[in-house]
Amino acid sequence: MILWTVMPLELVLENAVPPQTLVELRQGKRLFLLEPQPDGRAKLVRLISSDPRDFLNPAWQPGTILPWPGPDASDQNFP
Repeated sequence: MILWTVMPLELVLENAVPPQTLVELRQGKRLFLLEPQPDGRAKLVRLISSDPRDFLNPAWQPGTILPWPGPDASDQNFP
C-alpha cells in the first residue's frame, strides 16, 4: 500500500509506534544512544562520532546488545 499525503510523516504515524526511551552515554568524543531493555541490558541504537574508524568497530554497530547499567564514561574498554 502506498500512502500519498502532504501531512508530515510524524503526524501520520504518531500513534503507530510507541516512542523510544533513549539514554545517552558519552565516552571521549563518542556519543552512544542506548535503548534500555527489560532484561537489564541495553541495545545500541546510534553512534555519533567524528572519527570514521569508530563506525568500523563491529562492537559498536546498531542493534548490539550491551551490559546495562552502562560503564563509566571514562572506561576505555567499552563495550
